[in-house]
Order: sequence, then C-alpha cells, then structure tokens
Amino acid sequence: MSTTVTASDEIAPERPTRPHAEFMQIWEEGYVSNHISFENMQTPGLLIAEGGPLLHPDGSLDRVRIRAFVQGAVASTESFRLRLQRSFLGLTPPAWVPDDDFDLDRHLVFSDTAVDPATADLRRLSGAEDPVFSLRHPLWRIRITALTDGRVAVGMMFHHAMTDGLSGMRLFSTVTQAKADEPFPEPRDPFAAVPPARAWHLPGLALEEWWRREGSLGAAWRSYWSRPVLRRIRRVGARLLLPLRYGRGGEAARRAALPPRHSAYRALDAGLAGRRAREHGGTLSDLQAAAMVGAWPGEQRVVSLRFPVSFHSSAASHIRNHVRDMSVSGDADADLSATVRAIHRQVEERDDDKPYPPAPGFPIGYSTLLPWVSRPRFFAGAKILDVAPFPASLGTDSLAAAGIMYNGRLFIGANMSTTADVEQTVGRMYELMTGLPDPGRPVA
Repeated sequence: MSTTVTASDEIAPERPTRPHAEFMQIWEEGYVSNHISFENMQTPGLLIAEGGPLLHPDGSLDRVRIRAFVQGAVASTESFRLRLQRSFLGLTPPAWVPDDDFDLDRHLVFSDTAVDPATADLRRLSGAEDPVFSLRHPLWRIRITALTDGRVAVGMMFHHAMTDGLSGMRLFSTVTQAKADEPFPEPRDPFAAVPPARAWHLPGLALEEWWRREGSLGAAWRSYWSRPVLRRIRRVGARLLLPLRYGRGGEAARRAALPPRHSAYRALDAGLAGRRAREHGGTLSDLQAAAMVGAWPGEQRVVSLRFPVSFHSSAASHIRNHVRDMSVSGDADADLSATVRAIHRQVEERDDDKPYPPAPGFPIGYSTLLPWVSRPRFFAGAKILDVAPFPASLGTDSLAAAGIMYNGRLFIGANMSTTADVEQTVGRMYELMTGLPDPGRPVA
C-alpha cells in the first residue's frame, strides 16, 4: 500500500490570452502513438540516497520535508508541468502544454513499508510497477521508499517522449542540489500567467511558429515543398484515426509486446573502466557495448545491438529527443579486445548523412552511456550515493543496458526478461569492464 501527503491548493493569478505550446518532433510521436509504445517508453531510474536528512529519528520517512523539496525543485520546473495535447483534426504534431489541473499528489508516491535493498525488486522501487501514466497530466512520477539499511530509494519514472538520455541528465541536475545545505527552491507555478493551448489553438500556433522560423515567403515556400505532400496527408490521416487504433490488440497485444522484465545494476570505478577501454583500443561506450556482447548468455553467438548517436546542439536546444539509433555487431565468443576494436571501428566508419544500415547478427537489444556530473548531488539535502539506470528500449529486447557516470563512478544497469538471469549477466559485464570479480549488487 502507498500513500501521499496533500497540500492546500494555490490561488492562480489571472491568465492572459496567449496560450503556450511546445510542439513535439515528428519522430517523437511514435512514443505516444499506441498503448504499447506509450507504456513501453515509461523509463524507470533509481537513486539511492543517504537516509539521515530524509528520515525521522524513528526511521520513518520525513514526508513533509521530501514533499516540500519535490514541490519546489521538481514540480516548479517548466518541464514537469507540461502535459500532452493532441491537435484539432490532426493538422499538427501533438504539443506540450501547461497542465491547468496539476496536482503533485498524482506524481509523488510514498511507500509505507521499508524494504531490504539486498533482495528488493529494483523496478518496483523505481516505480515501474505503478499505474501507467495518464495522458491528461505530466508524464512523470517519483516514488520514495525507506530501505532497511538506513538509506532511501528515490524512484524516478519519466516518459521518453519528454526527454532523451542527454536532456534527461540536464533535468536530473535541475531537480537535485549541488550542496546539502542549499535552500529548497520556493514552490511556484511556472505557468501561472499562461493558459494552455487547446486542440483548436495548435494549427494557428504551428503556422505562426513555422512562419517566424522561415523568415520569408521564399524560404517558407521552399521549406513546405521540401517534403512530400502525400507524406503530410498520411500523417494527418494517421492522427485522425488514432482514437480507433490507439488500443489496437488490447491486453493480448500488450502482453506479447511487453513481457515481464527485471533489472540489476553494478557500480564501477569510472577511471579503471576508462583505462581498460583505452587499453583494448576503444572508448568507454565501446567497452560497455563489447561487455554486453561478451556477457550475452543466449545460444546465438554473433549478435547485434543498437545504441544512440546524439545530434543535440545549441542551435536546436528546443528538441527534447535528438538521437538516431545505429547498430553494431560482435561475436560473443571472441576476445574482449577484438570486440572492442570491432565495435569502435563500426562506430567510426558510420555515415551520418545516410540511414544507418542494419548490422549482422542476432539483435539482442540496446546500449547507452551517459555522463552526469563529477561531483556529488543531493536530494532534499541527502547525498545521492548510487544511480541505477534502466534504459528505455523495445519491450522484447533480450538485453538492454545503460551506463551513467556520476561522482567518479560508472553505474551500469540492465533489463532482461524474467526468464533470464539478469544479476549474473550484469555481473559478467562488470567483470569484463573492470577485470575484477563481480562483487554483486551494491549494498551499504
């Protein structure tokens, strides 16, 4: 059972007439195009924080303190106040608009029972077992759980439509503190004076934004005709038919596409892993991908996996998801150095101006590596000790892994089907990336 702490509603100031909307990119629509993709792209993550500042003397959660921090640091940030709005007649992509019915209690959950970190279901701690997000409200949730060793688990669920890995790391920095004694931000409604755009607003707002971006009649004309008209018509038709096809296949299709998964993680010395990567002729990302290949327990020995290539730039900072996936392949029975060098070569030889070709081998899943910060961060005054990343990937991926570099350590987390041994597989990845015996799940 879980409960939440309530707070009195704030009185909203008078709203002006200009509505707010941030349009999704075309490729982001796929994340919210049907009930399976929407649920699958709910991305779990887990922070393990020291317990002292977050607990009462009796060991229970200080819910008032935690709620005050989340209200000021998270719920007062623009990105966490936006919900999805689909367009009138499907004329434009969906847009992010302010939620004028925001309620923190939908997004902050407290567990009533302390759990043993040595045996806890990590996905449950992260919030992955909680209900699917509502499309009528912002797509995030935080779950707080006391651990029996005195630490606190902070589960964070974000939808991939609102962020990718790199932009997600920036959000993580926004909603945590640089110092333990840093005052909590004052709670506010970042859209208190801004009304949300409704469905009928979006076509006009999109036209204004497009015209402002193009700057002249000639540029607008060339931009419009640079894309096939038939493709535009098909997109509008697909949006119009979305209510009919969103839930296609029902629960049976969902079970087939999203089999039960479990997750595990390890903490590595980032410096050690970096040196090992260079010794084997590649980057840390190459080493992680090669370790996935080498740890693969399946019968198929020549395998491929996807990983993201980032196209984020200051010139397009408004784009939340700005990556393209490419595939690399390797032999699970090959020497680690050979696999690292082979993956490094495939990455270096890619052509970003063309569609990436499929790589040979049985497709096992997905790998991503992200830098966060090199110094400690804090959650409501509590030092963040561990970061357990669980990647967003296809529900049927056999093995998906993510790495996050934080405070001198590299944390690797992975998802696998519940029919596979994820602890053993991640442990083998640890051994390949460090050259050391697997220490098992991190504990206090």
